Amino acid sequence: MRPRPSFLLLALALFALGVVLSLPRSPKEEDLRPRRLGPLPEVGVVVAARDVEYCGYHTPCGPGSRTDTIFYLRLVGGEVKGVAVPRDLYSPVAGGKINAAYGRGGAELLKRAVEEATGLVAERHLILTLESVARVVDAVGGVEVVLEKPMRYTDRAARLYIDFPAGRLHLSGEDAVKYMRFRHEALGDYARLDRIKEVMGQVLRKAQNPATWPALTLALQEVWRELDTDLSLEEVLPHLPALRGLRLSLATLPTREGPGTFLYVDEGAKRTFLAAFFGAATPAAPPKVEVRLKGLPELVAWAQTFLAKEGIQAEAEVAQVAKSGVYTKDPEAGAYFADLFHLPLLAPHVPVPGVVVELGQDLLQ
Repeated sequence: MRPRPSFLLLALALFALGVVLSLPRSPKEEDLRPRRLGPLPEVGVVVAARDVEYCGYHTPCGPGSRTDTIFYLRLVGGEVKGVAVPRDLYSPVAGGKINAAYGRGGAELLKRAVEEATGLVAERHLILTLESVARVVDAVGGVEVVLEKPMRYTDRAARLYIDFPAGRLHLSGEDAVKYMRFRHEALGDYARLDRIKEVMGQVLRKAQNPATWPALTLALQEVWRELDTDLSLEEVLPHLPALRGLRLSLATLPTREGPGTFLYVDEGAKRTFLAAFFGAATPAAPPKVEVRLKGLPELVAWAQTFLAKEGIQAEAEVAQVAKSGVYTKDPEAGAYFADLFHLPLLAPHVPVPGVVVELGQDLLQ
């Protein structure tokens, strides 16, 4: 058996979040005790976050009708695979941008729009608010990010002020939401989706630490009324012990630019992407790809020695890394190294050469 480092595994925390918050009653303690019931069921969940609606200048009315963050999550066996859907994607069934589907027809129309775009079946839905996301991030102690350059944006009408310096930052829930909402750069919504995937991965990992559970439980009790979900506590909670063994993979739906401000599904690229992303199996032998290690010096040195014993040569780069993970556009090669290091597989929209394994401070906690 291949030796593995003792890295924390990511679980489907957003899925569990919907489960915990789904019932309008306070179940008895014995009802909440997880009981292992065998393999987790296969299920597809649309997870989205609603924006903020404004009645006037500086006057937020509450959660809006647009869903500016949309993910399709598929639980298959021991793995959770998530596809980020750009909010500017044209949706025929919604009659416009897909982020307007929820406002026009509720969760059912949003699920239909996501199914139309991805070709995947969505059985359930979990719709959050930005405020609930911020409170959950605070409950797990915030997140760490590394900015290569300052991030600045001001929307006085919405009272949105973003002013983050370059370097390593610890973000509160409120600032993490700002970090995820920022899209004023060359890659726009694509870069925003990569940041959302980054924060999601950190929150999911931290939610596995029992030390966060008391604060997380209180936060969930506060925000559950804000959620729109059809997940039920009784059907999923007994399976929670199995979630700690799940592996997380996140990617973005392939799109192309079109007329106006719309994006369109790149149907040819989508077919190739879905076949590779959802059909990728872990190779038995090391794939012949360029491998680069990036992160803390002690972890990079250890990983380089570890890979050498596996017959794999890797370049090393000492750098600040906020969150550990395997980054690649090659699902098969990514599956191998994600399995080898027990790290999440993340497919960024911005291409990276070969496979990049990032090893950060989170592995030492």
